[in-house]
Amino acid sequence: MDIRITKAKVKNHWHYSWWKYLVIAVVCVLGVDMLFATTRYRPPADKKIELYLCSGYADASQLYEELWPVFKAASPEQEELTIVNIDLTGNDSYANMQFTTYIGAQQGDVLLLPTSYLKALVREGADEALYCLDEYQQSGLLDVPGVDLNVGMLSNVDGTKGLYAIPADSLYGLTKFNCDPADSMLCVMGFTMNPENAVEIINLMFDLYQTEKPDWYDGMRKEKETQQSTQLFR
Repeated sequence: MDIRITKAKVKNHWHYSWWKYLVIAVVCVLGVDMLFATTRYRPPADKKIELYLCSGYADASQLYEELWPVFKAASPEQEELTIVNIDLTGNDSYANMQFTTYIGAQQGDVLLLPTSYLKALVREGADEALYCLDEYQQSGLLDVPGVDLNVGMLSNVDGTKGLYAIPADSLYGLTKFNCDPADSMLCVMGFTMNPENAVEIINLMFDLYQTEKPDWYDGMRKEKETQQSTQLFR
């Protein structure tokens, strides 16, 4: 038996067996990636906040750059802030699917929602979906000056009412991130594991972005409504 390694034998081996090495390489890469994915440190649920901006388009990355340092200074023990934009104001079926998937997976702590979506979310009772903010409002930990909180009083399953949503119309400062706060509400999801810091995010949103209405705002709103009406009748 000739066991010498020759150029012809090597060439023949690679010709018929190259795929075996490719499979081994792919398995190794996937294995290493899976190992890092499963062992990578993830902040616990009480040390991170997810903020979902669903009331139109918003530049989430730019908002993060401004909000994260302020949030970290206010709550030094927090390790992560995630801001995601899911535009629910259009007719994008993917956005609706994405929103439903995230909520079904119990992701998201604080949501900026169009009022129409909020009403649909609490149709069976606000306490089925949202976190009641009564204790934070009564203790002063929720501080949103100049806001009519009666608008955010929603019915529970048993017919009683509680504070579940904060009108966000006055957050005109969000317009610099291309986010229009008109007819929107801030709320905390009932499954959050970090309610105190979810409330802190709401406080910071009002501290930073509650401003006087810009002179150009009404004109912008009228133009947007005209465009939407035109699209509906096309």
